[in-house]
Amino acid sequence: MLDYLKIFLIGLVSPAFTIILYLLNRKTKFGNINYWVKQIIIGSIFGVIAILGTELGVPFEGAMINARDAAPLCAGLLFGAPAGIIAGVIGGVERFLSPLWGVGAYTRWACSISTLLAGFFAAALKKTLYKDQTPRWYYALATAIVMEVFHMLMIFVTNMKDVEQAFTLVRSCTNVMVIVNSFAVTIAALFINIYERKEYKALYPYKPLQRSVAGWLLLGILLGFMVSSTFTYILETNSSNANTRSILSININDVKTDIEEASDENLLELTRKAVLELETVENITCEYLSAMNARSEYDVSVISYIDSDGLIEASSDFEFLGFDMNSGEQSREFLVLNDGVTTEYVQKYRRQTIDGVYMKYAGIVLSRGGFIQVGYNQERFERDIYEKIKNAARNRHVGSKGYILIASEDGKIISSNNNSSLLLSLAGIDIEFNDDNENSMFTANVYDTKSYCMYTITEGYVILAVEPYSEVLFSRDLTVYITVFLQVLVFAIMYYLIFFLLKKLVLDNIHKVTHSLYLITEGNLDTTVDVRTNQEFVYLSDDINKTVGALKGYITEAEERIDKELEFAREIQTSQMPSVFPPYPNIKEFDIYAGMRTAKEVGGDFYDFYFVGENKFAILIADVSGKGIPAAMFMMNAKTVIKSLAETGKKPDEILTKANMKLCENNDAEMFVTCFLGIINLTTGVIEYANAGHNPPVIVHKDGTCTYLKGKRGLVLAGLDDFIYKENKSTLDKGDSIYLYTDGVTEAANMDDLLYGENRLLNLLSKYASDTPEQLCEAVINDVDDFCGEREQFDDITMLSFKYNGSEGKNALNDLSNALLIDATKESINVATSFVNSMLDSAGCPEKIKGQIDVAIDEIVQNIVSHAYEKKGGKVAVTAEIGQGGKSIILKFIDSGNKFDPLSLKDPDTTLSAEERGIGGLGIYMVKKTMDEVKYEYISERNTLTIVKSW
Repeated sequence: MLDYLKIFLIGLVSPAFTIILYLLNRKTKFGNINYWVKQIIIGSIFGVIAILGTELGVPFEGAMINARDAAPLCAGLLFGAPAGIIAGVIGGVERFLSPLWGVGAYTRWACSISTLLAGFFAAALKKTLYKDQTPRWYYALATAIVMEVFHMLMIFVTNMKDVEQAFTLVRSCTNVMVIVNSFAVTIAALFINIYERKEYKALYPYKPLQRSVAGWLLLGILLGFMVSSTFTYILETNSSNANTRSILSININDVKTDIEEASDENLLELTRKAVLELETVENITCEYLSAMNARSEYDVSVISYIDSDGLIEASSDFEFLGFDMNSGEQSREFLVLNDGVTTEYVQKYRRQTIDGVYMKYAGIVLSRGGFIQVGYNQERFERDIYEKIKNAARNRHVGSKGYILIASEDGKIISSNNNSSLLLSLAGIDIEFNDDNENSMFTANVYDTKSYCMYTITEGYVILAVEPYSEVLFSRDLTVYITVFLQVLVFAIMYYLIFFLLKKLVLDNIHKVTHSLYLITEGNLDTTVDVRTNQEFVYLSDDINKTVGALKGYITEAEERIDKELEFAREIQTSQMPSVFPPYPNIKEFDIYAGMRTAKEVGGDFYDFYFVGENKFAILIADVSGKGIPAAMFMMNAKTVIKSLAETGKKPDEILTKANMKLCENNDAEMFVTCFLGIINLTTGVIEYANAGHNPPVIVHKDGTCTYLKGKRGLVLAGLDDFIYKENKSTLDKGDSIYLYTDGVTEAANMDDLLYGENRLLNLLSKYASDTPEQLCEAVINDVDDFCGEREQFDDITMLSFKYNGSEGKNALNDLSNALLIDATKESINVATSFVNSMLDSAGCPEKIKGQIDVAIDEIVQNIVSHAYEKKGGKVAVTAEIGQGGKSIILKFIDSGNKFDPLSLKDPDTTLSAEERGIGGLGIYMVKKTMDEVKYEYISERNTLTIVKSW
C-alpha cells in the first residue's frame, strides 16, 4: 500500500506544476515573455520532473514503477510542441545515462526511447490533431494510455532474447504505470478544461463539428478495441486450453507408447530365448517346460507349447494342458500364428477372463509347427518394466515446468524413487480413473501447485501428464498482452488516420467554405468558393457562387439607387455650408477659406461662418459622432440650432449652452458633436470663443510661429443637458490667422498605422503663415495625402482658415471693386439686368433661367428702393460671378441704406385671392421659390442680399 501511495504522489508532481505554470501564464507577467523563451523554460521544468520520475522510481514486484512519461506529455499537450520535445529529450537522455549511477539497465533502451518519443508524440498531436488548442481530458487520457502501451511494447522489442523475463517485468508494471501516468496527464488536462470552460463557451456557444466528429470517432474506436480485445482474450484462452490439452495428450501417448513398446520387447525377448532353446528339444513336455520356467534366466509365470490345431500340448502349468485356444476370446488371438504368415504376436497386459488375474502373453512360431507362448503375471510384469517406467517419466517434460507421473491402478506413484510410497491422492490428485474420463483435461493442485492434468491407462498403469497453471497462463497472457498492446497502437493509428482523412477531406473543406461565406457575409462579394476536392463540394461551391453572383446583381442595383440618394443628400449637405470663396469680396478686414472632404458620401463634419452683428463675425467647425446619413442629419440640425442662436447676438458660451440643451432633447440615437465657435470683432481683432470637446484651433502668427489656442474645453454637445460652457478670449493681430480643423487631419494614418499628429501640423502651418487661407488649407490637405499614401481615408477631413487683415473703418459702396454701381431707382433695373445678362449669355444660360433671374433682379432692386432707401435715393452695388463649372451664377446686391431683411417678411398665402391676400411680400416670395439660394446679411452697416441660381 505504501508503494502505491508513493508512486501516486510522484505522479502528482506533473499536474501540480502544470497548474502552477498555467496560472502564472494567465495571471502574471510570465505570460508576456517571448514565446520561445517561455517554451524553453516550461520544457526544462518538465524535463527535470521527468528526471525525478526516473530517480524516484518505486520497486514493485521486481520492476521499477515511475511516472516519467507524464512530464513530456503534459508539457507537449498542454503548453506547446517545443516544450514537449525539450522535456522528452531531457528525460530520455537522462534515463539512458542513468545506469551509470545504478538505475536499472534492463529497460534502458525501452524507457529512453519511450520518454523521448512521448515528447515528440505530444508535440505532433498538439500541432496536427489539436491545432495548438488544449485537448479535452479524455483525449489526454487516451494519449497517455497509448504512450504507456508503446512503452511496455518497447520492453518486449528491446529484449527479444529474453521474452520470459521481459514479460514478467511488463506484467508486473503495466497496470500501475498506465494508471499513474494516465492519471497525472488527465488531472492536468481536466484542470485546464474546467478553468477554460466558461471562456470557451463564451467564444464558442455551440460545439464545433471537429470536436463532435473526434468524440464519436473515439467512442467508436474504443468500442471496437473493447470488442476486439475481449475476442482476443477469449480466443487466446480457448487456444491456450486446446494447446495445453494437445501437449498433455501427446506426452501421455508418447509415454504410453514407450511403456508398451518396452513391455512388448522385453516379453518377446524372453519368448525368443525360450523358442531358441526349444527348437533343439525333440520332445517338448510339461516337465521340461516347468524346469525351464523354474530357471532364473526366465523367471516367467508360464511357458506353453500350442500345436498347429490350437491345443496346448505342453505347459509349465499343468492346468492348461489340453486347453483349446479357440475356446476363449483372449486365447483365440494367438491363433494368428498358425496362418503361416505371422511369426510373432504380443498381447496387451490385461485381466484374464477366466480367473481375473492380470497377465501379459507373447507367442513365437516354432519351425516344426505350432508356437511357444510365454506369459507373466502382474508382479513379474511390474518388476520387468519398473526401470522402463521410471526412465520414461524422468526423461519426459511437459512444457518447460510440467512432468509425467505414473502410478499403479491402486494409486501408488511408481515413476520416482523419491515418491515410490506416495499415493496420487496425497499428491493432490483424487479422482476416479476410468475409461470415461481418460484423455480428458482437468485441474488439480498437484503438490500444492494448481495444474492442468490428463491421464490414460495402459498395461495396468495410470500415466498422468501435469503442466502448472502458471505456465499455461504465461503463454496465454504473453500472447494476449502483445496482441492487446499492438491493437492499442493499431487502433490509435486508425483513429489518427481516419480523423486526419475526415478532417482533410470534409472538415477542412467545410472550414474553407464557411470562411468564404464569412468573407461574403462581411461584405466581400468578390470572394469565390473554390473547394473542388470532391463532387459534393464542387456542387456546393458552384451553388454558392451562383447565389452570390445573383446577390451581387441585386446589390449593384440597390447600390446604384442608394448612390443616387446619397449624391442628392451630399448636394443638400454641401449646399448648407458656404461654398463660394471669397464669400465677401468687398470686405477687406479678413480673408477666409474652408473645405470638407468626407470619408463617405455624406459625413458628420461641418463648418460655417457668418456675420452676427456690426463688425462681429462668427466662425464654426464641428464633428458629429458617426458617419453617413445619420451623422449628416444630426449635423444639419446642430448647424441650424447654433446659427439661429448666434444671430441673436449671444456670446459663444451662451450659444453652446443653449444649443446643448436643444440637442439633448429627443436624442434617442445618443449622438453627440464636438464644436468650436468663435466670434471675432473685426475692428479690434478680439475673438471670443467656446469649445465643446473639439480640437483646439491653431493661431498662425504672421512671423511664422504657431500656437494652439488654449482655453477651457467643455463637454461635447448633446452629452449632458445641464452642462454650462465657459467663455474664452484671445486677440488676433493684423496678419495672424486662425486655423480650425477636425480630428480627421491629425488622426489620419499611413500604411504603418502611424498618425499624422499635431507636431507635423504645426510644422506645416508655420511654413505657410504668409499665404492666403486657401493656399494654407490646400497645403494641409496635400501633406495629409502624401503622409497617408495608399491608406484609405478613414475619417472626414474638415478645415477652416481665417486670416485677420485689420480694420480700416466703414467702407463706402464705391470701394467695391468689380461691382456695378447703380442709382436706387426703378429706372436702373434695366441697367442691372443688362449687366447680368451679358454674363449669362457668355456662360450659355438657358432663356428660361435668364427670365427667372431677370424677375429676381427686378424684385430685389425694387425692395431696396422702397424699403432700404425709402424712395429717398441712394446707390446699389451689384456683383456677378459665374460659379465653378460654369453652370451657376452668384449675384450680390449691396446697399448702405436702412437695415432691412426682405427674407424676414412672412410668405403670402397663395391659396387666397389677390384681394384677400393683400399687397406685399409676393415678389420676394417668388425670388425665394425660383432661386437655388437666397441669403441676407448685414455686414459693416450694409445690407447684402446674395442669390445663387444654377442650370
